[in-house]
Amino acid sequence: MNNRRDFLRALTAAPVAGAVAAGCTTAPRTARVRTQPTGPDVPRHIIHLVGDGMGLGILSCANHHAVHALGRPLTWFRLMDRPDLVASMMDVRSQDSLVTDSSASSSAWGSGVRIPNGRVNQLGDGTRLVTLYELLGSTGWTRALVTTTEITHATPAGFAACTKSRSEGELIATQYLERRIDLLLGGGRNHFAPGNRKDKRDLLGDFRNAGYAVLEKPADLASAPGDRPWLGVFAGGHLPYVVDQIGGLTRPDPTPSLAELTRAALGRLAGSERFVLQVEGGRVDHGCHANDAAAAIHELLSFDAAIDVCLEFQREHPDTLLVMTTDHATGGATLNGMGDGYRKSNELLHHLPEVRQSSGEILKRLVLAENDDQRRKILKEATGYTASNRRLGLLDPFLKKRGQPLFDGLNSDSAALGQLLGNHLGISFTSGNHTSDHIPLMAIGPGAERFRGFLPNTRIFDNYLDIAGIRFRNPSQPIVAASGPLPADGIEDVRSYVIA
Repeated sequence: MNNRRDFLRALTAAPVAGAVAAGCTTAPRTARVRTQPTGPDVPRHIIHLVGDGMGLGILSCANHHAVHALGRPLTWFRLMDRPDLVASMMDVRSQDSLVTDSSASSSAWGSGVRIPNGRVNQLGDGTRLVTLYELLGSTGWTRALVTTTEITHATPAGFAACTKSRSEGELIATQYLERRIDLLLGGGRNHFAPGNRKDKRDLLGDFRNAGYAVLEKPADLASAPGDRPWLGVFAGGHLPYVVDQIGGLTRPDPTPSLAELTRAALGRLAGSERFVLQVEGGRVDHGCHANDAAAAIHELLSFDAAIDVCLEFQREHPDTLLVMTTDHATGGATLNGMGDGYRKSNELLHHLPEVRQSSGEILKRLVLAENDDQRRKILKEATGYTASNRRLGLLDPFLKKRGQPLFDGLNSDSAALGQLLGNHLGISFTSGNHTSDHIPLMAIGPGAERFRGFLPNTRIFDNYLDIAGIRFRNPSQPIVAASGPLPADGIEDVRSYVIA
């Protein structure tokens, strides 16, 4: 026990490697470790599931679609009938805005502190915050991250990394190695490969030399060794949208599904005495940013399938806590009342299976089209929608980057296409941005009672540390209206989510 305490004191009193280069400073802080709690309400395994950008609107739309297309509600809603489920709401604002971004929201889980948008576990004055995964790792917990985004993206990084800007993917990748995160599965190969990194460092090779099994193809999951840490990067950037994988028009390189990644991760982690795993359905958010209802809903169905995998694991390992939530809502998606008596809403939503491409792929084709007849043919093939000349005329200025919306939050070609397809699907968006919605949280398993009520997102950190028997608090700054401008490269590049 004394060795653990000494390790934690050293951890929390000095910057970790890379923190100084990132512009971080560290205030001396000491963590106190008591004997690992035991009992029926103390889990040995924690699975934290995040449907990124999953507001109640898009969640409802996905459930309506599941009932129609699959003949059953989402697992998310079926769980709500269980008497042992704790259903709560969470306030996810950031330190400097009522509307959070993913890095600030995940960092609240990862450090117990609200920080400015754009940063990762760092206060506005540069103070480095000690992360959840550092603390849990120092007391013997195995730590894992699984996502459909780049593994270095904001939400997974919020549990483990510290950077001035969320866009510092190469630094975040380096910190994963320095902090010996045990399992990493997702996209983002470009932040590890020497041919893509600005510093030309062969980080993939460095992971191999450190004993990691490096996985780059779906088949690698089946043969991955069970006695080594894993780094799995299955795409250069984010994993392809599910709608593009199943639609037959885009044909992206094959990648594992979120359920497959989760199942493989849990198989590797099952032998650990204690583990914590974050599973992120990250591209729900990207679809909503792009005002792409079909893309977002397919990603949400994929996330729901990953919940099923985690429930299977929990049945076999009842000392497992599942926490299911989102970091924020995006886009304000909703199914509208359409037609006389709103009875057309049902019919329109049932068009969703006709959509075979993400809006980014459709827009690439529309921009190259020479006339309205070609655009109409493209839209019909990709979505099942036959657009009128009048509607195509309203879309055309946005394809030429000359559109003039009445609301600035809808000033993009993807937002214009989303409005156009709203006439076909009945779903519309309020913007391409995050929103301030309070968001749902569900917990099931030992320790679930800790998550009851209307929670600040910082409570998640405290609850997880309590489960591990760690008492620790990071420094914080007051909640303010603004804390200065974001770093120039710290602003979320939502345009990148439109392109598959």
